[in-house]
Amino acid sequence: MTALGTSVAAANSALQRARATMQSHLPSRRADWSAREPTAEERELTEQFIAAHERLDAEAAMAIAARDLRVTMPPLPYRFDGAEAIRPLMADALAMGEWRLIPVGANRMPAAASYLRRPGDSVFRAFKFDVMRIEAGMIAEITTFNAGLFPATLVRVTPMT
Repeated sequence: MTALGTSVAAANSALQRARATMQSHLPSRRADWSAREPTAEERELTEQFIAAHERLDAEAAMAIAARDLRVTMPPLPYRFDGAEAIRPLMADALAMGEWRLIPVGANRMPAAASYLRRPGDSVFRAFKFDVMRIEAGMIAEITTFNAGLFPATLVRVTPMT
């Protein structure tokens, strides 16, 4: 425990508190923990997120996001809180190329697998995986993982003429 800067007793105590907190958020019967279908609201927000991302429409993306939206990117230590911190991420996405997203689910939450076609490339390549937490009809948090979590199948496209 020296690597964590704590004692065994303190780590055990923190673990017990964490278990109690988690249990308070879960249904009392383990059978009720199983995966569920996304709600209509979650499906609609996911579709709006995908449409805004593919159009690179920052205003549409922010319209469905909570004012205090948080974006994290584990295992990287990045954390972006609020619209003004997130807007530069959208500008970066615009400069990267053309996007295609596929709605999926992860841990009973809506998610989108993102594929990117960089300028000059002829295929969309797996890039990232966004898992969304929805609260009060808005996207409250996005946790972005690298593309290693889903198949890197290339999506062939015909260049527009």
